[in-house]
Amino acid sequence: MKRLFFLVGLWWTAASSAAVFERYLDPNQPRDRAILNYLELDRQGKAGPGELTELGVLLVDKGFPEDGVAYLRKAVRLDRRHVEARYRLGLALQRLGQDRAAVRQYRQVVKARPGFAEAQFMLALALERCGERQEAIRAYAKAYKHNPALADPARNPLVYDSRLQTQAKLVRYQKDVTSATLKLLPLDPQAVRQMMWAKPPEPPPQAPVSAPVVPEPRGQAPVSSPPAPSAKAGPGREGQAPLLPAPNVSRPVQPRRGT
Repeated sequence: MKRLFFLVGLWWTAASSAAVFERYLDPNQPRDRAILNYLELDRQGKAGPGELTELGVLLVDKGFPEDGVAYLRKAVRLDRRHVEARYRLGLALQRLGQDRAAVRQYRQVVKARPGFAEAQFMLALALERCGERQEAIRAYAKAYKHNPALADPARNPLVYDSRLQTQAKLVRYQKDVTSATLKLLPLDPQAVRQMMWAKPPEPPPQAPVSAPVVPEPRGQAPVSSPPAPSAKAGPGREGQAPLLPAPNVSRPVQPRRGT
């Protein structure tokens, strides 16, 4: 009996802790109603990585980051190549102060999509918080390469949280200088403008597919069927050349006796 009460207590504790955030959801509020609808999809087994990602983001914004991280991890497990879900998982982990775990997620994101400037910046910030200064500086420089606006504090206030901005901008400046050239200009700007407004030509109609013609081998005469046997030829066996008439050989004249 004690064992039964113990198991029931464990079940009740797990059930209450798993659904604790549902007590604070108001079905009359649009965002809370969206959370409830996504939860129902998940319970029915119909929630894909996209729906689970949306549910995780909504829970983080609602003030339940641990629950949001759980659903974001579930989304990544369903589709490990889902870049957007993994990026949001990194953001949620950083909100929890788990910078090392966030770095692992961001590295996967920028590996799959190197031009994801926001992920590069957050990777740099997480690396800086972990004490990885040189790697963080390189990540900042890559982020500013793809999106220079991220270096502007007016557009990205997180720049104020970094102490490596001078070094990062210097690295970015050095890369820009070593690869700088004069501006590439077209040969005929007027012709380029005309091509911008010209309608692209329609593709030519495709010819009907016909049977391929096998060419005869070079250096060999075309193979022809053997000539039919002549009617004057003697009878021949099947599969053999017909018998030819014997040649007309004259015999010597023998003298008659008694003459």
